[in-house]
Amino acid sequence: MSDTPTNIWPLDDARPGEVIVIAWWSPRVGESETIAAVLPELIRGSRVEPGCLGYQIYRPDGASNGDLVLIERYADQTALDAHRDSAHFRSLVLERVVPLLADRHAVVTTVR
Repeated sequence: MSDTPTNIWPLDDARPGEVIVIAWWSPRVGESETIAAVLPELIRGSRVEPGCLGYQIYRPDGASNGDLVLIERYADQTALDAHRDSAHFRSLVLERVVPLLADRHAVVTTVR
């Protein structure tokens, strides 16, 4: 899912004040391919946002139902808020992906 080299952890150089989101998406049965089709556009749109410092999506080991882990990194809370208010987030995530998920949860934290 990610075009980041596998030997680089996306948070290696995180700095104080940056906001990190680690989200887990569990698709409804039969919806993982539909969700996967949206991901390239979501990644591209997110990575070009001002204040987005990283946006990677991974398939966790052992997840047979198409679960995804998203690791997002923002310069600050304002950048995260702008991401969540963006047209591409609303149309791709809220309108197209969320209805196809059985479960969705996230941890948001500020680097100290």
